[in-house]
Amino acid sequence: MHEHLVIFGATGDVSKRYVLPALAQVFGNRGLPTEYTITGVGRRNWTTPQFQEHVSASLREHQTPPLPRSREGFLQSLEYVRVENLSDARQIDSIFNKQAGITLLYLGLPPQMFPSVLEAFRHATLPPQSRVIIEKPFGLNHAQSKELNRLLHETFPEESVFRIDHFLGMPIVGNILGLRFANPVFTAIWNRHHIKKIEVIWDETLALEGRADYYDGAGALKDMIQNHLLQLMAALALEPLKSIWSPEFRDKRVELFKTIRKPSKAEIRAQTVRARYGSGEIGGVRIPGYVKNQGVDSGRNTETFAQVTLWVDNERWQDVPFVLRSGKALGRDRKEILVHFKDRQRNPEFHFTEGGGNVLRLDLASEEVNLGIFTIQEAGGITAAPVRVDDPIGPEHLSPYERLFLEAMSGHSRLFVRNDEVEEMWEIIQPIADAWAENIVPMQTYQAGSDGPPIQDKVVMTEHGNSRTRENSTR
Repeated sequence: MHEHLVIFGATGDVSKRYVLPALAQVFGNRGLPTEYTITGVGRRNWTTPQFQEHVSASLREHQTPPLPRSREGFLQSLEYVRVENLSDARQIDSIFNKQAGITLLYLGLPPQMFPSVLEAFRHATLPPQSRVIIEKPFGLNHAQSKELNRLLHETFPEESVFRIDHFLGMPIVGNILGLRFANPVFTAIWNRHHIKKIEVIWDETLALEGRADYYDGAGALKDMIQNHLLQLMAALALEPLKSIWSPEFRDKRVELFKTIRKPSKAEIRAQTVRARYGSGEIGGVRIPGYVKNQGVDSGRNTETFAQVTLWVDNERWQDVPFVLRSGKALGRDRKEILVHFKDRQRNPEFHFTEGGGNVLRLDLASEEVNLGIFTIQEAGGITAAPVRVDDPIGPEHLSPYERLFLEAMSGHSRLFVRNDEVEEMWEIIQPIADAWAENIVPMQTYQAGSDGPPIQDKVVMTEHGNSRTRENSTR
C-alpha cells in the first residue's frame, strides 16, 4: 500500500461527494497503514483542523456513518496544504518536504487545469515511484487527449498512470462479465445470431445543477457517451476473456474499440440525435430552460441529450446496433442496459401481445438483473414478464471510488483507462462531435420533465459502401 495520498482539488465537489467518503470506507472497512497520510491540497486559506472539520461534515452528508473510532482515525490521517498556484513547481515541492515513501497523486481538478499542473509536475521533485490518478474528462477532443498523454509520459511511465472512469468501478461491470462468461447459457447466445439490438441508457431527472463551468464546454456526448457509456458497451461486446479480472481486460477493450465503425457524415445525420431541454417541471419544481442557467453560453449550442447508434464490424456483432443515450432534466431516471434477443420461430397458434419479447434488463442504479421472457397469462396471449436473475458475481458491492482507490493503491490498472484506449475512444466520438459542430444534425428541444425529444425508428446502416434501411426502435 502507498504511504502517502495527495488529493489535488480536495475542497471540490467530486472530492466531497465521492473521493473522501470512499477513502473513509477504505479506512474503516479494510484499514490503511497507521503511517498512512492523506494530504488535501487546495487554494482556500484553511488549517488542517478546518479541513478535517470540512471532511467530517462531508461524511455526515454523503456517507453512512462509520464506527466513531474509524471516523476519528480517518480524520486524524488528514492534513491540509494550501497551494495558491498549482502551476508553480516550487509550490508543488512544498507538499512533499516532510514526506517519504511512494506517493499517489490524485487530480480532482477542472480539466482545463490538467496541462499546467502536469507541466509543473515535470519540473517539481516528486517522491520516487510516484503514481498519478487523473479524473475524466481526459481531454475534450481527440487532439487534447493525445497532448495530455504526452504531458503525462514526460513525468510518469504508463504503468504509473491511472485514468479514472468511475463506471469501470461499478459492480454492474462485474455483473456483465460474470453473466457473459460464467454462465454457459448466455455465453452461447451472446452474438449476432441471437441478439438483435443492445441499448445502454443513462437518463437523469437532474438538470444542470450548477455545473455550467464544465458541462457547457462538454455536453452529453462528451460528458457521458465518450467515456462512461462506451466502457459499458465494451463490457457488453468484447471477446471472451481467459480471466475476468486479468490485465487482458484492457487489451480486449482496446481491440473492441478498434472494431467500432467510425461513422460517416451520412450515418451521423441518420442515426444520431442531439437536443437540449427547455423550461418545464420535474417533481413539482419549475426548471428553467438550459440556456437560462447562469454560466451557459447559448452560442456554444451545447446538447443536454445525446443518442448515437454504433456498429461493431466483427464476426460476433456484424449488423447489431448498439444504441447509447444519455439525457438530463428528463421526466424519470432511467439507467439501464437492454439486450433485445431475436424472436425465433413462433408457434402461429399463440397470440403475442404488442411489445412482448425476450429482453435482458440490467438496472444500472439498483444492480438488479431481470430477464423478460414469454409467459402464458390466464387472460390469454403471451406477454413478457420480468424474472429475477441472481447476481452472478457475489454479494460484495463496493462503491466505484472505493474499488478504484483500492486498485490504484495496490498498483493494479485493469479498471483504469490506458493511453491507447482513450485515444481509440475519441477516434469513435470525434467524427460525431465534429459533425454536430457543423450543425449537420439539427439541435432539437425537449421540455424539462418530458421523455425527451422524438426519435425516429429507423437508422441508415452502411455496409461495404452500400446504404440500406434497418428498423431500430429506441423507445
